[in-house]
Amino acid sequence: MHIPDGYLSPVFSLGTGVVTVPLWARAASKVRSVLNNRTIPLLAIFAAFSFTIMMFNVPVPGGTTAHAIGGTLIAIVLGPWAAVVGVSTAVIIQALFFGDGGVLTIFTNCLNMAIILPFVGYYTYKLIAGRSPLLSVRRVWAAGIGSYLGISVAAFAVGLELGLQPILFSQNGHPLYSPYTLNVSLPAMLIANMLGASLVEGLVTALGLAYIQANHPEFLTSLRTIVTGRDVEEGQVQKTSLWQVFTIGAVLTVIALFVVGLITGGGSIAHLFGADWSQVNWADVGVMLLITAVIAVILIPLAWFVLPKALKGVGTFFVAIAIIAPLGLIAPGFAFGEGAPSDVKAAFGYIPQGLQQISGWFSAPFDSYNVPLPFFNDANAPLWHAALGYEISGIVGVLLIGLLVLGIAALIRRYLPRPEEALPSHEPESAERPA
Repeated sequence: MHIPDGYLSPVFSLGTGVVTVPLWARAASKVRSVLNNRTIPLLAIFAAFSFTIMMFNVPVPGGTTAHAIGGTLIAIVLGPWAAVVGVSTAVIIQALFFGDGGVLTIFTNCLNMAIILPFVGYYTYKLIAGRSPLLSVRRVWAAGIGSYLGISVAAFAVGLELGLQPILFSQNGHPLYSPYTLNVSLPAMLIANMLGASLVEGLVTALGLAYIQANHPEFLTSLRTIVTGRDVEEGQVQKTSLWQVFTIGAVLTVIALFVVGLITGGGSIAHLFGADWSQVNWADVGVMLLITAVIAVILIPLAWFVLPKALKGVGTFFVAIAIIAPLGLIAPGFAFGEGAPSDVKAAFGYIPQGLQQISGWFSAPFDSYNVPLPFFNDANAPLWHAALGYEISGIVGVLLIGLLVLGIAALIRRYLPRPEEALPSHEPESAERPA
């Protein structure tokens, strides 16, 4: 879903800013009305959550990988304009610090993941939820379905953008940037997401809303007009244990992914999702899992005891997520449209001129979430770098995004009027304006 530099023409990439930048400005103005001492930290937490789950890659049909995003959940709780701010912040930090997605393609990636996804997901959710009670199970289902559709439409947009490049930008019959035509890029993105990442996105969003309903319904009730768009009754929280819902949902998702993987792999477990799993060095995977387990045993209890009471639960959760993030590195293959130029050469026999010239122009400080660790120099050093680097990057990224969102929210509250205050006033100039 993160398009790197070189796969889109710079003219096309920067041109999408004509849509993205005005919507950023609109989002800053609209989100001003919901920012307060309770929602600002919540927006920072949601943005960090979006960043974290985007680090988890799952195998999908075609031998590639994909990930969830979480934008619809932010939109449901704080409104789609807040989702624009939160997910855009995560996408920009990923590009500038971790090399996940290009710098020139920031406008395009934010358009797909931070604008198209949350708005499609949010309005689908509203349509399905209707006038059902705020804490009803129907809204959990609506959240899951809405997020599934939201990320699927965003994937369609990515496929369309990649597939348009050979049509718009070619020289001597050879594409200058992405060589994938529409009949390749659209099915690759849609099938990979609808039969893979979209299922995970739906599960994450549904469980996230169920958790908020059960444990923090005040977030939904205090923002009722944003969540529902109309006045609806609060209702009762579902009686089913959240852990039961999570377990059932997770098991069903794993089963669904396994079945899809078998079908697309021709019935062979060794070629699940069409990938060649024989390429995976399972001995190294075992070492990585051992590393992850040791770090988890040390850091998770430490986070629980060290963090202040107000951040204990959320902080420990993010530490745990960051620690197990390297599990997403196990799946072989790369995400469609996110491969290195060498991957394109292997598929097409050449590297498009524009892709070759632009792809390596910017080097992120923690490129590919790899933190240099000079004190590991043995045969397993790359594994240590991958596992520890991914975890350190996750924790650093969470802190960066949290601080940045808090800063952006403070600036919006300080310098932007509320939307209703920005309207022309017919009162005498001496009249006192509402606070």
